[in-house]
Amino acid sequence: MSVQVLDPLVAQQVAAGEVVDRPSSVVKELVENSLDAGATRIEVELGDGGTSRILVRDDGSGMSAEDAERSILRHATSKIRNTGDIESVTTLGFRGEALPSVASVSAFTLTTSTGEGAGTKVVVDGGGQAEVSPAAHPKGTTVLVDRIFYNVPARRAFLKGARSERAAITETMTHIATAHPEVAFRLFESGRDHLSLPAAGDLLERLAQIHGVAKARAMRKVEYNSGAFEVDGYAALPSLTEGSRAHQTISVNGRFVRADNLNRGLDDAYRQTVPGGRYPPAALTITVDPRRVDVNVHPTKQVVRFSEERAARAAVAAAVREAIEWRPPSPSAAPRQTERSFTQDRLSTPPRRDHSPSFAAESRPVYPAPAAQSLQEARERMSEASRPLAENREPYQEPYEAPERGDLPPLEDLRVIGQLAAGYILVEEPESLWVVDQHVAHERAILDRLNDSESPAGVQSLLVPEVVELSASEAMTAAENLEELAVYGFEAEPFGPHSVRVTAVISTLADQDIAGAFKDALAAVTGTDPGHSREDRILATIACHSAVKMGDRLSQPEMETLVKDWLTSRLPATCPHGRSICFRLGINEIGRKLDRH
Repeated sequence: MSVQVLDPLVAQQVAAGEVVDRPSSVVKELVENSLDAGATRIEVELGDGGTSRILVRDDGSGMSAEDAERSILRHATSKIRNTGDIESVTTLGFRGEALPSVASVSAFTLTTSTGEGAGTKVVVDGGGQAEVSPAAHPKGTTVLVDRIFYNVPARRAFLKGARSERAAITETMTHIATAHPEVAFRLFESGRDHLSLPAAGDLLERLAQIHGVAKARAMRKVEYNSGAFEVDGYAALPSLTEGSRAHQTISVNGRFVRADNLNRGLDDAYRQTVPGGRYPPAALTITVDPRRVDVNVHPTKQVVRFSEERAARAAVAAAVREAIEWRPPSPSAAPRQTERSFTQDRLSTPPRRDHSPSFAAESRPVYPAPAAQSLQEARERMSEASRPLAENREPYQEPYEAPERGDLPPLEDLRVIGQLAAGYILVEEPESLWVVDQHVAHERAILDRLNDSESPAGVQSLLVPEVVELSASEAMTAAENLEELAVYGFEAEPFGPHSVRVTAVISTLADQDIAGAFKDALAAVTGTDPGHSREDRILATIACHSAVKMGDRLSQPEMETLVKDWLTSRLPATCPHGRSICFRLGINEIGRKLDRH
């Protein structure tokens, strides 16, 4: 086949695939144009989740008739003039590709006005000849994208369902709104608001609008300057985590970016305080000399590259670490009480409900409810059989080698002698002392029970349903995955625009943090860690939320039952997340510490 120059329309549609791959990328490009135009309010209206219709309206500066007509020409832009400008871009858009790319794969209409005289309307159908006419329009711009990808069937075939595309648009707009709290944003469809954010006075107010006041209070202000990089914003305390990065927003010079290097900086800051696979919410703005960052790496402009990648990562890590780390009070401050404020006597004193729960009898109904039904039949329909998460992990070897099954103490030789700091069970065997993490040991025992095909856990109906508040994107994800979550015992139904009502849970979760478990299971449904099946991760999440916590005081029988259940599980050496459960102090080592040679 001979080499030929492509027809301009074909070339334009090929190039459009680099900029516009799904409805959320259309919304991103149009919203960023609105921000560059100085808009203070941006509205996005969807049809069928954005798969059939997208309308973006703003109150920005608008365009003259001449600029409006030129705006749909390829590489026509008002942002740069020469190659030198590319090295110091401060606007969100500059390539002159967004509007012509969108116009080439849709029925495109742009209506705009500067507020002086008549407005202008530009209509383009599938990249054809533009039709320009006068139109009445207030100051600002409205862009209608209809029948997206109608002329590129191969691209349209790859679109997901309306719910998935709507969720992607909601997430994209949430990130952009976080990066620009001074602007009001609204996302709606068929009269229903999916996102409604009035202009905020500052970033913390915007975070409260998105995540709720309670979570915003757990955020700490970030202020850091390394010289080359200035990092500002808010980062959550390690006690507040999510199951995905959906609540982490990083912007560079006002541009929301997806940068693995900066994400690793966030992970570095929390590495010693947050388990793997957990992500504290954060909203960070990095201000850097435009000449030190390349925003022209990718057509979507969401990927950026720094001239000093290591320094950028280190700046993010240092900024967040400085904000969240605990500092001792000044000498003039009153001394703290030595009593541990987090201690809870949940298992030794009556809780708020009228029963005294014991993990030794987890299947006992928490509320007067119908008999529990088995989950095994439903789970057998899953594509992958359950498999312990820690099965293929290397043993932890510092400062000791984690014991495998054969190296753990034999059950008949053990004696539980007490509890340390309401978090560790002390177990004696003839020649040593074992220190057992009560939370992860109980977590391992529960996971073993959840994976037991002969005696599966049941579903426990709740007398008082639990209402779980969700973000806009989480609510849409939940609505799409309620059937799958029901397989794992979460019987729930939509309850308002941004919440669900949980009416039943797996019996091990009764009287536990049902809301937290539901949200973490929802995050597990949307994606899994490499090498772990979705079912493994969801079951590990349920086990984690079902287990006793650090700070729970346990009675002697409760500790003995926990140790027995743990040691008789299939993989007692590590918890479902791969952490060690116990360590051993030999009698000889103790003697050496006390100079008994």
